[in-house]
Amino acid sequence: MVLQKGDFVRIDYIGKIKESGKVFDTTIEEVAKEHGIYDEKIDFKPAPIVVGANHVIKGLDEALVGLEVGEKKIVEIPPEKGYGERDPKLIKVFPIREFTKRGLKPYPGMRVEIDGKIGKVQSVGGGRVRVDFNYELAGKALEYEVIVKEKINKLEEKIRLLLELHMPFADANTHEIKIEDGKARIILADIAKIKSNAMLAKHLVAKDVFNFLEEITTIEFVDVFKKPEKQGKQAKS
Repeated sequence: MVLQKGDFVRIDYIGKIKESGKVFDTTIEEVAKEHGIYDEKIDFKPAPIVVGANHVIKGLDEALVGLEVGEKKIVEIPPEKGYGERDPKLIKVFPIREFTKRGLKPYPGMRVEIDGKIGKVQSVGGGRVRVDFNYELAGKALEYEVIVKEKINKLEEKIRLLLELHMPFADANTHEIKIEDGKARIILADIAKIKSNAMLAKHLVAKDVFNFLEEITTIEFVDVFKKPEKQGKQAKS
């Protein structure tokens, strides 16, 4: 059965810059290692998303509609359906003293943070530094190779997929989910209790549940803390 908006799926993909063929993103560990973008901090695995929920860029999201589980597709994505067009207003010029007083020696290609924004130095000369704050993939046509690995049908597993998506810092299988009379009670994993972004993650999970799971009308997130067991006293020698 073909995918439609609102379906819960896991996908593998390889994202390339169309012009150069350079791989910039993937869910597949072997591909990441092959193209020099491997990061041991990243858990390479099929990405959990809801079709049509803007969990991936627009062009890729739209391309999923009509695919079947196991089907592979190569998608060409124009800038307006990828990371947007480049904005000339996001290219700024600064006096070089703004860098030197911070102990920085700017050079072309250097990544810098100014007023909370990340940019890349384009040029240095005449006591001035030109910095581009456009996202590095803005204005670029992209090509994605995508395959639908799995479609989720059970209600509990759909909620677990959303927990995996919005709380990547926790193993989704360690959350306890109970559903009864339209209410989902979620006992969160221990790690989710101490993360500073856990509150935002809960909000995003709830938003997607209410948008895509009509069966659920109430969500209760529960943090359970247990008193640690006391270790036995060490015997005297």
